Amino acid sequence: MKKLLTIALTFSVFSNIFAFDWPTSKIEAEKITTYFAQKSGNSMGTFVTLKETEEVLSSDNGNTLIILEDSKDDTDFFPSALGTALIVRHDDNLISVYSHLNKDSIKTTDYSYNISKHEEIAKTGNSGFVKDENTLEFQIVDVKEKKAINPLLLLPQPAQLPPLSVSNIIIKNKNGVAYEMQYAKAFMAGTYKIYFKRNELAMPFKTSILINGEQTDEISYTSLNQEDGKCNVTGKRNYSNAEIYPDEKLMLAGEAVLKQGKATISLIFTDIKGSSRQINYNVTVH
Repeated sequence: MKKLLTIALTFSVFSNIFAFDWPTSKIEAEKITTYFAQKSGNSMGTFVTLKETEEVLSSDNGNTLIILEDSKDDTDFFPSALGTALIVRHDDNLISVYSHLNKDSIKTTDYSYNISKHEEIAKTGNSGFVKDENTLEFQIVDVKEKKAINPLLLLPQPAQLPPLSVSNIIIKNKNGVAYEMQYAKAFMAGTYKIYFKRNELAMPFKTSILINGEQTDEISYTSLNQEDGKCNVTGKRNYSNAEIYPDEKLMLAGEAVLKQGKATISLIFTDIKGSSRQINYNVTVH
């Protein structure tokens, strides 16, 4: 059944049409312990995680689609670590997923029942691999496009979100030799990957790389694609979890092709509220 649901949408379509709400009565930034696309084991997380949540509310009008108790066929969208999960179907191929529930608390087992927005549908439990009780993982997915959507695009945003720190910019050539951008001023021509220090909590919404003012790559975390049961994110090509998170410290900003001559490498980091920070490096390419 889960394979039939292997699953957002594009920001331009959904941001103006749909108005989902948080699956809890009150949302504060302090309650969010995991943001969309953060490193989660061997994958990028397709969810946001909320702590101190007991009553689970439907994020929009819909119907119960399926209740999951465990999984023998893991995918990045629906891993067995979800524990007991409730999937609610909405209009236009969208579903919302509520995980780590108390099985006995699920109120919407009648699949023909129309669920109203803000209606209580369950309570959190300790099913699945959660660190604390009263923890909820929440996802929004498009079953037709096979994409998980960044929920912050469709939900009212908290007044404050954790600030994005940008530091330790590293550039690696195709042989894996790494240079600190702060000190390296000369490079051989070729293709390079550029990384920054991964934040423990904050996530960029978009990372862009420009060479002499011309954009060469842009990775956007509006959604995650699913291919062969694994997630990837779109830049100038699809990047896998292993490429975005090569280790426990670094995160990919994008790729750049350096050609002979003088070059200005510009890195732009944009958060979900649209605030951007640009860092420029002037280098010589041989």
